[in-house]
Amino acid sequence: MISAPAIAATPLALVFSLEFTSPIWVIVLSPILLGDRLTPLRALAALIGFLGILVVARPSPETLDSGVISAASAAVFFALTMIFTKRLTRTQSIGCILFWLTLMQLGMGIIAAGYDGDIALPTVQTAPWLLLVGAAGLLAHFCVTNALAIAPAALVATFDFVRLPTIAVIGMLFYSEAPDIWVAIGALVIFGAIYLNIWAESRKNRVA
Repeated sequence: MISAPAIAATPLALVFSLEFTSPIWVIVLSPILLGDRLTPLRALAALIGFLGILVVARPSPETLDSGVISAASAAVFFALTMIFTKRLTRTQSIGCILFWLTLMQLGMGIIAAGYDGDIALPTVQTAPWLLLVGAAGLLAHFCVTNALAIAPAALVATFDFVRLPTIAVIGMLFYSEAPDIWVAIGALVIFGAIYLNIWAESRKNRVA
C-alpha cells in the first residue's frame, strides 16, 4: 500500500510518515461513510495526527513537491479503501472481496503499465521478486479484510503504523537515507494520536 510516484521522488521515511496518516482519515471519515460515532477522543486523535502531519511535511512552496502530494493523496485513498472494505464485509465473504479486488487491480495494473504502449514483461531476474511482492500483497489484503470483518475500521487502521519504524530502518540501511529529526518527531506525534485511539477503543471494550 505504497504510492510508487512518492517513493521515486521522496525519502522512504517521509513517504511512510505521510501515508501513515491513513488511520487519522479513517477516524474522520468513518462517521460519514460507516455511521460510526465520532467520540471526543477520536476527534482529539485526529487533531493530534494532523499536527504530526504538519511537523513531518512542513509544507511550504519549497517542500511541496510531487512526492509529498502523492504520498498525502495515497493516505486518503487507502483510508477510503479500508472503509469501503469494511462495508463490504457486512454482506460479502472474504473470498469474494479478495477475488474482485485482485481482478480489478489486474485490469487497472495492465492499463497503468501499458498506457504508453510499452509493457515491460518480467525477466528471469525480476519474476521471483514480482511473485513475492504479489503474494505478500495478497496475504496483506487477506489479513486486513479478516480484521475489518471483526473489528472497527478505525481500530484496524491504527496497527498500520508498525511499518513506519521498520521502513525507516530499511531506508537507512539499504538506501542511505538518514532519518530526518522532524520526520522522527512528527512520526512520534502521529503515533501518539494513533495510540490514543487504540487506548480509547480498548477502554470502551472493557466497559462494555
